[in-house]
Amino acid sequence: MKKVSLFLLISSVAVILAALYYPEEQPLDYVISCTVSDDYNGKSVYLIDKNTEECVDSCVVADGSFMFEGNLDAPVVYDVIVNRIKGIRATVIVEKGTKAQVDLTVRPAIVADNGGYNQQYAALNAYAKSVNIAIGEKARELQEAGVPQEKIDSLLQPEIDALDNLYRKTIDENKDNMFGAYFLAIIARDLYTTYSELDSVIATMKYAADLGPLVDLGSSLYHREVTQPGKMFIDFSAYAAGGSELKLSDYVGKGKYVLVEFWASWCGPCKEEMPNLIAVNKKYHSEKFMVVGININDVEERFK
Repeated sequence: MKKVSLFLLISSVAVILAALYYPEEQPLDYVISCTVSDDYNGKSVYLIDKNTEECVDSCVVADGSFMFEGNLDAPVVYDVIVNRIKGIRATVIVEKGTKAQVDLTVRPAIVADNGGYNQQYAALNAYAKSVNIAIGEKARELQEAGVPQEKIDSLLQPEIDALDNLYRKTIDENKDNMFGAYFLAIIARDLYTTYSELDSVIATMKYAADLGPLVDLGSSLYHREVTQPGKMFIDFSAYAAGGSELKLSDYVGKGKYVLVEFWASWCGPCKEEMPNLIAVNKKYHSEKFMVVGININDVEERFK
């Protein structure tokens, strides 16, 4: 009886040690299977995070195929790139459970995922392409018929609006997934012309706020709006040639017209403009006009 108990104890310890040294493998979150022309056999393949542009995996093509698989912390959009410098690529929307098949033997590449987000995106692209082709053909027919361009624009606008509404509907129906965020990043520049419009949409999207293209577009729209003619200037600090700290508001907003020139010693057009600025300053300098030069991204000795 004691021998049996000892055997059972040893067996239990062995099972525990095996579990410690050989832990159960974590199930894979995604698998991306790819086919490519045999011409690429032996070529390197890279899996690139489309947002951060970081390489997360790589392999080599063998027998016209290759595969990427792994785990995710959150949904992501990857670029599969074959022969990075002069190769081909496909974009794949990846989330937990994604099993994508990528056919890189055709252009553009076909990404299938059993009716998932990649196929939805492909179907939307195909439909939009057919609509845009039809609009273009109709525009050419009207032009050949001598219809004024203003009238053509008016006739085609409903079809353009219908496509834009489909884009908005797609975004609205996919607020909680990466497909919606990625599509918004692609189409936002055409749909939203103000920072407030874009910002209000991004705020409702689960994965949009951290996508680089949307961040960049939002920043561009914001700065374009706050620097429009008639807007109050944005104050900032800089150092005078002598080292003292000054603000733009030390000059602007004091009742004078102020021409602010941003320049650098390495900037050819800037230097070409200097004689004109000097001439304008000499001609108009008074209590109502002055020129302020602001040197940026320069070497101090050259600036001085």
